[in-house]
Amino acid sequence: MKKVLSIVLCVLWMGFIFYNSSNNGEISEDRSHALLNSIKNQYHKLKSFQPAAEKPQNNDMSLKESSKGTKAKTSKAVNSKKEEEFNKILRKNAHAFEYFILAIVVGALLFSFNMKGKSALIYIMFICLFYAVMDEFHQIFVSGRSSLVSDVLIDFLGSVIGIFVFYLFYYKVYRMKFK
Repeated sequence: MKKVLSIVLCVLWMGFIFYNSSNNGEISEDRSHALLNSIKNQYHKLKSFQPAAEKPQNNDMSLKESSKGTKAKTSKAVNSKKEEEFNKILRKNAHAFEYFILAIVVGALLFSFNMKGKSALIYIMFICLFYAVMDEFHQIFVSGRSSLVSDVLIDFLGSVIGIFVFYLFYYKVYRMKFK
């Protein structure tokens, strides 16, 4: 049962990655901007939540009103540039996170078949790297998407971190189990 579950999880996660890569550039951008806006809204909610004693007391409304128009024009351009930078960071981290999870799922699959240690490590790394390369190759054929070597490296870095976390967790649990 454990083996079947591991296989199903692995195939489902690979399918999820493939599905995300199959979305055209516009859909992918819209998703990441929606997530970015959600994060931004949560940030502003947390930032605006201050106890009454800590809120600044500024009664000079004329200063605020006179500088409001100038500030709005410049801050909109700056916000747009900042948003694009944050969006790019968010997208790259999403890539890494997908492969972080893939490494954990592939590790669980190989461990369920009693493949452990160095050989499992090499297979996990190979599978994740191979899938990252194939994912980028697949994106060549999707409109509005591009294929970048840097994305393969980001994906692989995410999988290496996933392998580290998986091994750390597994052997921590393994030691606790046999103490």
